[in-house]
Amino acid sequence: MGNRLYIANIPVKATEENVRALFAEIGEVASINLVTNAHTGKPKGFAFVVMASDGEAQQAIEALNGRLLLGRPLGVSEANTQQPRERRDLDSGGGRKRGK
Repeated sequence: MGNRLYIANIPVKATEENVRALFAEIGEVASINLVTNAHTGKPKGFAFVVMASDGEAQQAIEALNGRLLLGRPLGVSEANTQQPRERRDLDSGGGRKRGK
């Protein structure tokens, strides 16, 4: 088990402070990444929270999975490590072409 958590079903009105306060009830929060849309800046409804220790991360899963935040039940689980993605070259046939 790691100390990085995936938080799903976050209300769009929730702020980083809302999420931090909830997880700080369990232990020390090392960092939070509330994921937003790059174009609009609006929240996507999920986040990554890094707790100070693996034990605190496990406690957060047990205590906060299903707990309501601004009326919505959160999904709290261990974050999976992202696999490297294959680079897509947009200039080699399959990509969009501009201007013509």
